[in-house]
Amino acid sequence: MTTIDARGVSCPEPVIMLKKALKTELELILLVDNKIALQNCEGFANMQGCTVETQKEDDVYKMRIKKV
Repeated sequence: MTTIDARGVSCPEPVIMLKKALKTELELILLVDNKIALQNCEGFANMQGCTVETQKEDDVYKMRIKKV
């Protein structure tokens, strides 16, 4: 499973990274460190028909994104 580390990256770059990865991956982990990136990436993934499970570990949001 691919892990995308988007910590420290400003929007819209995490969404762009996610969009690119979803072209080839069925399931991935996305790491972000701010709520704006979290909300934008969750929204984008949901619009693409993906399921999203999010866990917060320290100051990092770990999103498991899966195509349905």
